[in-house]
Amino acid sequence: MKFGEKLRCQRTRMGYTQEQLSKLLGLSKRTVEGYESGRFYPQKREVYDRLSGIFGVERNYFLAEDEEALPDAAAEIRRVLTQVKALYAGGSLSPRDEDELASALMDAYFIARRRREGGGK
Repeated sequence: MKFGEKLRCQRTRMGYTQEQLSKLLGLSKRTVEGYESGRFYPQKREVYDRLSGIFGVERNYFLAEDEEALPDAAAEIRRVLTQVKALYAGGSLSPRDEDELASALMDAYFIARRRREGGGK
């Protein structure tokens, strides 16, 4: 998979528009469009660093072509945690929703832990 395809895949997976992503990157929408269309690639390593942070993937994910489009589990976890932190910090959740989110994360943790230890569900 080429850089532009990976970028578009990650952007749409996260629900960002090209304009939203361009603002996060500090670039123009036209630049993001150019990246996604394959007309050009980032010239600065900092862009790859920002992309890896936004999408929770390793920088090499965007640098290497023809790799799988899905990030590894650790990168996916970092991406989700970044979003959760943003929800808490941004104050867009009600206190009840914050509690439910925290509870769901803890439930997922304990379910996974029991499975790892051989306890089933």
